Amino acid sequence: MKFIIQVIAITVFVFSGFSSSFAQTSNGTAESSLVLEQGVTPHKGLDEVYRRFSEGYKKLDAASVVNLYTESAAYLAPGGNIQMGRQKVSEIFTGFFDSVKQQNGRLEISFRIVQRQVDKNLAYDVGIYTLTSFNQKGESSKDSGKFVVVAKREKGDSWRFQVDGYSALTNER
Repeated sequence: MKFIIQVIAITVFVFSGFSSSFAQTSNGTAESSLVLEQGVTPHKGLDEVYRRFSEGYKKLDAASVVNLYTESAAYLAPGGNIQMGRQKVSEIFTGFFDSVKQQNGRLEISFRIVQRQVDKNLAYDVGIYTLTSFNQKGESSKDSGKFVVVAKREKGDSWRFQVDGYSALTNER
């Protein structure tokens, strides 16, 4: 339990300074919660996972986000141990979203995929996330981080995250 509280505290700390904006496509034509860099091929199943993930953040709906992970998912948050299984992922997101709700805040998250490889039943994405946090006064802050996910095709041709690891980006380029 102590570890879960530490993970939630780290997650809240990492995300507490984030602000609002949706990423724009690289050609600047339309705003979206998902941007695919040049050379990254769209994938209906994977792209839908990101859309639903972003929607879950907007609604602060932990159950809808957690459902995007496999039963045996590995969640690799910064500064903590590997959390194994959907139940552990649920505890993390539920605690995080509950803390945002208690502060009358809201969240938005967007993704920019810079590398993608898809095979028949497994895929990976490497990218940048931008998390925007709004306080009860509507003031926002924004931060970004890097991530890598491994997705797995499940029954019914749906895709879920099997592995999810992320960390903050520094201002250094």
